[in-house]
Amino acid sequence: MSNTELLEDQKDKASKTLATMLDYLGLEASLKTETKGDKIAIIITSDDAGRIIGRKGQALESLQLLLNRMMFNLSSEFPRVVIDIDGYARQGRRDGREERGDDRRDDRRRDDRRDDRRDDRRDENNKENEERLAQQALDASKEVKRWGEPVVLAAMNAHDRRIIHITLQGDDEIKTESEGEGSKKKVVISLK
Repeated sequence: MSNTELLEDQKDKASKTLATMLDYLGLEASLKTETKGDKIAIIITSDDAGRIIGRKGQALESLQLLLNRMMFNLSSEFPRVVIDIDGYARQGRRDGREERGDDRRDDRRRDDRRDDRRDDRRDENNKENEERLAQQALDASKEVKRWGEPVVLAAMNAHDRRIIHITLQGDDEIKTESEGEGSKKKVVISLK
């Protein structure tokens, strides 16, 4: 098999695999495959572009990662696959902007700083929530020790339950258990 035939076969495999992945996700798209240097580029056209790209390009990045791993499993000589949709090539976004000479770089930096500030506020809120949950656990354990009756906390997600369990794990008189079904469960705090 010549290099040209091999490359065409690789492009076809990558394109069919990505089409199958998008189909399983319930997303309609048309794909066009081309060669860019030593990489295979798959250009997606779809009305579901926003869903394929995802928040901050995370879905597109994940799709590209999975596709590359699958192709690499077929052959360790398989070229890298780059997925592009509506000009949003997640791989090497920065390189692509520099090649095109885009002036959007400053806007994206400003957006990144804004996202960083938002992340900082989210971290502060998470810390306050963790402190509130830890205090709630300590208060409930005092009540259990005082009256001897179990205390059942409101249903909460796994992260919040974990904070309760960790807060009270060092207390030799108290035990904690999660009760219920699904993602939201109640924490029961009782005497050992």
